[in-house]
Amino acid sequence: MDNADMKNRGLILATLLIAVFMAVLDSSIVNVSLPRMMQVFGVNTDEIQWVVTAYALVVGTIIPITGYLTERFGYKRIFMIALFLFTLGSLLCGLAWSNPVMVLFRIVQAIGGGALMPVVQALIFRMFPREKRGQAMGIFGIAIMFAPAIGPTLSGYITEYLNWRLIFFINVPIGVVVLFLAAAAMREMEHYTEQKFDFWGFVTSTAGFSTLLYGIGNAADKGWSDPEVMAFIGFGAVCLLFFILIEWNKKEPMLRIQVVKHGVFSLTQVVLSIASVILFVPLFLFPIFLENIMGLSAVQTGLLLLPQALVTGLMMPIAGRLYDRIGARWLAVAGFAVTAFSMYLTTSLDVNTPFSTIILWLVLRGLGISLVMMPITTAGLNAVPNELVNQATALSSTIRQVAMSFGTAWATLLYSHRIAFHAAANADQLNVFSPTGQMVFSQIQQLFMTMGQPMAEARQSAIGYLAGQIRIHSMVQGMSDVFYVTVWLAVAALILALFIAEKRPEGSQPAGSSLQETA
Repeated sequence: MDNADMKNRGLILATLLIAVFMAVLDSSIVNVSLPRMMQVFGVNTDEIQWVVTAYALVVGTIIPITGYLTERFGYKRIFMIALFLFTLGSLLCGLAWSNPVMVLFRIVQAIGGGALMPVVQALIFRMFPREKRGQAMGIFGIAIMFAPAIGPTLSGYITEYLNWRLIFFINVPIGVVVLFLAAAAMREMEHYTEQKFDFWGFVTSTAGFSTLLYGIGNAADKGWSDPEVMAFIGFGAVCLLFFILIEWNKKEPMLRIQVVKHGVFSLTQVVLSIASVILFVPLFLFPIFLENIMGLSAVQTGLLLLPQALVTGLMMPIAGRLYDRIGARWLAVAGFAVTAFSMYLTTSLDVNTPFSTIILWLVLRGLGISLVMMPITTAGLNAVPNELVNQATALSSTIRQVAMSFGTAWATLLYSHRIAFHAAANADQLNVFSPTGQMVFSQIQQLFMTMGQPMAEARQSAIGYLAGQIRIHSMVQGMSDVFYVTVWLAVAALILALFIAEKRPEGSQPAGSSLQETA
């Protein structure tokens, strides 16, 4: 490959990364602005939540079909269409005048955003030869890992100091520029053009993933045993079972489930699912601790979480280079070991923990995760032939989407249950009828009385203070319990990573040989 080709390939890679960075960023950047949208649109929490829920559901249902779309219509064409829809959806969301209209426009945005990540991942994999894939996927990982980490910070700053609509408008000029760059620099790759549309595969996939993700999302609030949650999850599971049966036996399926026959690919999907849970649980819990318990603003919380994102972004390309030299197994083992150690340290979190210590813990965790995600992803995709890469990326992205949704719901419920458990235990220890509780209560009541409050008022103040302290300590203890479980998840993933054996699949050709100019 000559220097001109390398320079053009670098421009294409940059174009793809900017596109996927915007799509991933938009999945997390909206949450902080929801209270402001509620005020503008005059809606309640249940109604505004559909701005987030609709996006997640559409992303989860569009990903499985991207493999078919790229095979049928071409990588470049689907990338351009997806980017156009995402940019158009962003513009429309910024102009939305009511909550139902915002939800509708978010669906348009999600159709494009959901297709971008698997298509870009497949494009990168097909563009680079096997010996360069680790480095390329490491650079790709910067967008995947860095975007969700800075999303709340960026959103908090825009919402607090500028205008929340800029969260959407900022995508428009960037999207237009990337569209022009892609049209000029990219060329189409070899793809299959005769495959027919798999109608029943599409129906069962769409119904299955949308209802399953909706049920899992509601489980965080209502619990797994709620009749509505069970109904949606059950219906989704049945639809997906039919989807698997259809796709497994169909000659030209929408999604080639048979890629799971490649053992390394299947194993890496299990490991990546666990890693996704470990990745998103702290991103969900730490903002709660920093904002609801420590009283930081969204911008301050984002700045405190930023060092972790920076370290992760810096380590991704390094992890990619290391993968090209030593493979994924020992990188993943080392990464999960560091992650488990950092999560173990996090179990000692309390209200007196210095912010510098929290930053150190999160940086260690970011270091560990960065050694895991892209090397494991690359190892799994390397295990399938090049002609199945787009199908494998679609399936991998789908599995990861479900794992993230499940992990968030699981962590939310476990956290709630552990808060209730510790609140009951703490209240039992500090009730006013026990010797210890009576002594503590008397001391606090006396303190309020020295501040000038009458005895009756001081008593009520002491009761309120004790209840607040019990709540705070129960929340922190509940977080520690969830973190402790993630330690064992990291250990389990470490053990599984030991069995990753990378082999070049039979019949695979160097990725660069599949490139061809369009007529």
